[in-house]
Amino acid sequence: MPSSAAYRILDAEIDAAHERDRARAMDPEQLIALVEASGLRGRGGAGFPLGRKLAATRASAAGGSAYVVANAYDADPGSPLARTILLKKPELVIDGLAIAAAAVGATSGYLYLRPDGESAKRAVERALEVARPALGDLQVEVALGPGGFMGGEESALLAVLESRRAMARQRPPYPAQQGLLMRPTLVSSAETLAALPVIVRDGADAFKRVGTETSPGTKLVSVTGAVASPGVYEVAFGVTLGEILDRAGGATGKTFKGLHVGGPTGGILNATRTGVVLDYESLKAAGTHLGSAQIRVITSDVCIVNEAAMLFDYLSKETCGLCVPCRVGTKRVEGILEGIYSDLGRADDLPWLDQLADHLQQFSLCGFGITSASILKTTMREFPDDYRRHIDEKSCPTGTCTPARSRRYETMAQP
Repeated sequence: MPSSAAYRILDAEIDAAHERDRARAMDPEQLIALVEASGLRGRGGAGFPLGRKLAATRASAAGGSAYVVANAYDADPGSPLARTILLKKPELVIDGLAIAAAAVGATSGYLYLRPDGESAKRAVERALEVARPALGDLQVEVALGPGGFMGGEESALLAVLESRRAMARQRPPYPAQQGLLMRPTLVSSAETLAALPVIVRDGADAFKRVGTETSPGTKLVSVTGAVASPGVYEVAFGVTLGEILDRAGGATGKTFKGLHVGGPTGGILNATRTGVVLDYESLKAAGTHLGSAQIRVITSDVCIVNEAAMLFDYLSKETCGLCVPCRVGTKRVEGILEGIYSDLGRADDLPWLDQLADHLQQFSLCGFGITSASILKTTMREFPDDYRRHIDEKSCPTGTCTPARSRRYETMAQP
């Protein structure tokens, strides 16, 4: 059985032109079947099987025009995974985009990046210039998103490509059915597409030998916070969160308190949960999600109530504002959490927060609002003492919280 190192995307040595030609020589249905057999799932967070997305896009196009989009937009600025791939292996993303285009019958594609990633933009433009003569009738353009968290949501990015505001839209129809300019569109993360040349070269069985049965292959993760060696690591699905921390040199500084997994909308798990396995199902069972694949180490001097409030302050500013549950819900949650860490909390705040989490999860239009509920559900479950001390004893368990009203007065008093 090959080691995960043998199939690391960041170390893959691929003859891009050769793998593109091999993919083009295959019948599109055969190519889609190969991807389905590999079990490759979207690395953008949701984990939807890429083979099924390819099949749906091709079926919707039915011989007509279709589009392919490589989403290299790092919505979470703390997790530069797409930028890492574009800097180290831009040709893999371009090759994967070309293979996906061959599968769905697309002749137009986009590489969608953050506007502040100049080095990644230059790297992909250089690689695209080299690859362009071999892309045949596939026209690929580099497009820049607007900045901000919502710019990377798949339906919002399609709106940006149509010169509209980055706002989510109701689904169905899904992009595979009706996407860019009302045509079937495959939207997939740069990391997902970068795996396609490896699968075409080595076959589905070789790809599936790494990782787990339901989550094959490897995954880039960003380890940040109080850790000895923060950075981006490529690991096989199936490793534990604790093993990932060991790769990064372990937690440092004050006592290790918890792990924030999945980026701004991800859940916060306490320090005893290092045995949670990195795969889609295990993270969901733990109350969080893969999201931007950021693992942030939190230490004992952090009040979790305050941490949750700061996250919701960020999310309430980043929401696209289209749907009421997210636009109003995130701001309402922020206000209640502010009250709790300002020692104005009441016992009935907790069931109210739990209800708001359910509303966000059930009624939000897109994954932004849906997954933000993870913050509330995990922090109330994993760190009940932080909430209890604030509500029952009117004191911060870490002694670090400043009431929101005091913060506002301090801000107003500044010249």
